[in-house]
Amino acid sequence: MSSDIAHRGWLDPAFQRLLQQIDSLEPLFKSLLQKLISFRSTSGHEGMLVRFVAEWAQAAGFDIDIWQADDAALAAKYPMANVRHLPLASRATLVIRSPGGGRGRSLLFNAHSDVVPVPDAALWRDGPWSGTFRDGRIYGRGACDDLGPLVCGLWAMTAIARSLGRLPGDLALELVPGEEDCVALGTLSSLARGHVADASIVLEPTEGQPRCASRGGYRFEIVARGKAVHGTVKWLGRDAIQTMRAILDVLADLERDWNDRGADVLFARYPIMRPISVDRVDGGSWQGMVADRCVCAGYLELLSGDDPDTWRRQFVNEVKSRLAARGVAAGEVEVDTLEQYDGHSTPGGHELCRTAEAVMMAPARRADWPAWSGWAAFNSGCEAGLRPRLCGTPTLVWGPGSLDQAHAADEFVDWPQVLATAADMAAAAVLWCSGRNESV
Repeated sequence: MSSDIAHRGWLDPAFQRLLQQIDSLEPLFKSLLQKLISFRSTSGHEGMLVRFVAEWAQAAGFDIDIWQADDAALAAKYPMANVRHLPLASRATLVIRSPGGGRGRSLLFNAHSDVVPVPDAALWRDGPWSGTFRDGRIYGRGACDDLGPLVCGLWAMTAIARSLGRLPGDLALELVPGEEDCVALGTLSSLARGHVADASIVLEPTEGQPRCASRGGYRFEIVARGKAVHGTVKWLGRDAIQTMRAILDVLADLERDWNDRGADVLFARYPIMRPISVDRVDGGSWQGMVADRCVCAGYLELLSGDDPDTWRRQFVNEVKSRLAARGVAAGEVEVDTLEQYDGHSTPGGHELCRTAEAVMMAPARRADWPAWSGWAAFNSGCEAGLRPRLCGTPTLVWGPGSLDQAHAADEFVDWPQVLATAADMAAAAVLWCSGRNESV
């Protein structure tokens, strides 16, 4: 395909062929998403799903690179990989590639293969692994985080290959393990393998809107220590669970005090600027005993411009000082920070952003597709921060579905939004890989 075709718009015959191919592939990719949901690919158990996608991609005519990253070797090359995480053994990384003609820019889609566990399957109407299609939605664990967005990337690549053939630049998709376990570790394994690109699109649920920024942050763990005694003489002990009440109150106060609504316009639409989310509390060892230990863990998510090291020190110091003001002795609490991940921000005037915006604002784009809502940030940490930090790669976050449904019972993705986003991503990939970004 000649690069001067790419900028002419949805009415151009080349783009019409692309759109027709998107439409004709709809049954195939609906079935594929339902199949992927059935794999139960929770963190640590992604292997079967990744091998299935590799075989599918190879049968579709794409080049594949699938390998098993080694924890020790990865940490030796990148010390940042030496953090607490589930072992990478049996959790393959996959890169699917459609080689270009060597005359354009390369683009890399990124998706993660793991989904979060299901605490109680009885809360689901159709079962978390069913992939049920009902009323225009596909239900199941991972439907929007992250299998629906993954299917969009595969759909876009397939439609381009079938309708336009080889683009001037390379187009690829990396499927990485462990995002729900340890953010950016899987992407680091792909970088260590040598997979780079001129731009990347991280596939996450953004309601079909390209997002130019994402959150950084880190995981924390706070241990309250007490003194165990029999419950009937509890005044002789020190209750770690009671101390944990004070810790949780302090965390709530910090979230409120750090909610600077004017700190970053890209995050202004979200009610909490720096969420502090506690996802685990565990205390006590036996019935009838005052607890001598209680632990909470969670995430502090930052704005893309926040310096993580500065905020980590501030977090630790503030928790300790505020607890001291409540009468909690320093020796009773330990505050630790675990893995850290980077946020990112790509300026709206960057060529990658202009390409995506041109696609979203095209006059001939279908009226029933999600309307362009303007530049904003993705309200979460994800794989988007690593390549900008290490390689300077301009990056967007983009995909169907919403964080409102992610990790919830009866998780779903709107199927018409999957179709629309696949088409938009395909158009953006054609424009970018053809080296043009004029208005479509």
